[in-house]
Amino acid sequence: MALCPPRYPRPSRRSAGRGRPRGTARSRRTCPYRRPQNSGPGTPMLTLMWLIAVGSQPVLSAPSCSGLAAQYRSGQTFLAWSESPGLTGVCFQVRLSPEPITAANWAASTVVGDQIGPASATDWWLNPETYGKPIEPGPDGRKVLPEPQGWLLEEGGVRLNPGGGLFVHTVTAETTGPRYFAVRGLNIESGAWLDEPVLGVNSLAEPVGQSVAPVEPIWQGEPGARPDLSAGEGLPLDLVLHAKTGRGGMEWLVFGSADLGWRDGLPFKFGAQVRGGSVVLAPTDRTWIGRPLLEDRDECQRLTPAIHTFWFGYNDRIFDPAQMPAGRVVNFTERRMLWLLEWTQRTFGADPNRVYCTGSSMGGCGTMSFAFRHPELFAACSANVPIVAYDKGPGGDSEFRVAAYTGGLDAACEDGTVRQRLDSTRFVSAAGTDLPFLVLAVGRNDTSIPWWKNPDFLRALDARRQGFLAAWNEGAHGEVEAQLPPDVRERMSLAWLHRFARNRSYLAFSSSSADDDPGNGDKTDGDPVGFMNRGLDFEVLTDEPDRYEARVYWYLDPAQLPVTVDVTPRRVQGMRWRPGETLTAVITGLETVQRDVTVDGLGLATITAVELRSSEGVRVELRKRL
Repeated sequence: MALCPPRYPRPSRRSAGRGRPRGTARSRRTCPYRRPQNSGPGTPMLTLMWLIAVGSQPVLSAPSCSGLAAQYRSGQTFLAWSESPGLTGVCFQVRLSPEPITAANWAASTVVGDQIGPASATDWWLNPETYGKPIEPGPDGRKVLPEPQGWLLEEGGVRLNPGGGLFVHTVTAETTGPRYFAVRGLNIESGAWLDEPVLGVNSLAEPVGQSVAPVEPIWQGEPGARPDLSAGEGLPLDLVLHAKTGRGGMEWLVFGSADLGWRDGLPFKFGAQVRGGSVVLAPTDRTWIGRPLLEDRDECQRLTPAIHTFWFGYNDRIFDPAQMPAGRVVNFTERRMLWLLEWTQRTFGADPNRVYCTGSSMGGCGTMSFAFRHPELFAACSANVPIVAYDKGPGGDSEFRVAAYTGGLDAACEDGTVRQRLDSTRFVSAAGTDLPFLVLAVGRNDTSIPWWKNPDFLRALDARRQGFLAAWNEGAHGEVEAQLPPDVRERMSLAWLHRFARNRSYLAFSSSSADDDPGNGDKTDGDPVGFMNRGLDFEVLTDEPDRYEARVYWYLDPAQLPVTVDVTPRRVQGMRWRPGETLTAVITGLETVQRDVTVDGLGLATITAVELRSSEGVRVELRKRL
């Protein structure tokens, strides 16, 4: 064990614009470097930021990097090198060319990797503080952390030297074919290169044969212990999103392509296995940005140079706070999850029509901002204490959860501003399709994730006749789920959600007379404990081209009856109708009622004011008119 091993990269005090050609002038770019070996936990980090004079160049007895080696596999080229010990104020740049790279043609080569700090061969996922929970100092006031370990790049292989460097390039159409690579160290403050590219030292003397191919994750467990992939054939796929300072699985490692992060080659780990009759995908929301996010209010974001993103994304210039105002917010984390879902389905053979998501707290936020917004992928979702719309006002502040790493909620992203993109009420109000069935629970006394934005969201779900079950109580953040009644807790489980499928119809309930009042967002307004669509359930009996039939019933105390509710078939598979068409609805219960139903402008055929007088409920039928 080592005391405070040198594994925490820190930013430079000065930053740079991107207007200058890289490496040709004083760049002053932010780049991580390691904490000195003798620094203890009580040493102020700002005094360690620079151990060299501003603008000076470290005097090296050897090249900053040497022994460059490369290996291609599965659409990626892995580059590893040795580094001079004690590098500070330095970062590395990787370039590529169809010709051997020398000083003469360096400027003509293509940058494929930048802002790479010293000791990039260190597997930072193994540092327990990566996930936002600090290790407490011992009796002597010093933290004891595990020795750094290098990346494991082959199942059953040997880990890299953690004091060396690693960069992984994902091959593109532009970089396919034989290619040469070179790596050079750069003084951050002066912008001066530390050494020249030398063939056989920090520049490859032989090319690497590259081609575009599917990227494959690397198994990190014991050799031969990887899951039986065939066991997942046809099973449902459950995406499980962890809360803040939590983590998912660690069994697989993959290095992302340039479109999955702020630079090419960012590593992420995840779990994927067959468990309990499902393929369970458990990613971890953690991204290496090369610096602690000191401007974030959340202490866990300031602990190491790896941050969470509330399962969304971040500013593409996150590596340098001075450049972030000119950056753009990209949903990199969502892209990673899309990649993981595609890989998991392809690899395990999971049923693409039976994909589900669940999460609590930050995981619930990701369920809302990611899974709920992808009806082409997810059949149903469950979110416990999520943020449904990020805002700051009299009812509380949820903006700060994402502001520091995006650059603010009014920053531009791929779908308007960050504020607009993460507003689930706005999304539901504009949705013209069948969204995943949603079960959610929220707390009126939740100070971590404020209550005040929830009533508008619940009313939007109801007004747009989407399928959902909602519950709220007076619990604080960690108390809401425990205070839910057993039937609601059951319906929040993945086992219950498995009844839904994207190729199977379900009924959406709205305007139920049994609904409670969520109020106007003020904690003193509305019912303190309440539900929407609780007690109602369905069974689809027939979904054919000329007829749709389902049973609607009540599963709670029949003393609460009668109840009236609007019933809307969703994800209809067999019967088809068009806006403006008139259908015949037949409602059979204690008596039979027939009425006309006109399909609305969104293509929804809603049977309004269906009355339940007994627990057995009624049958509702839609027929084409002759």
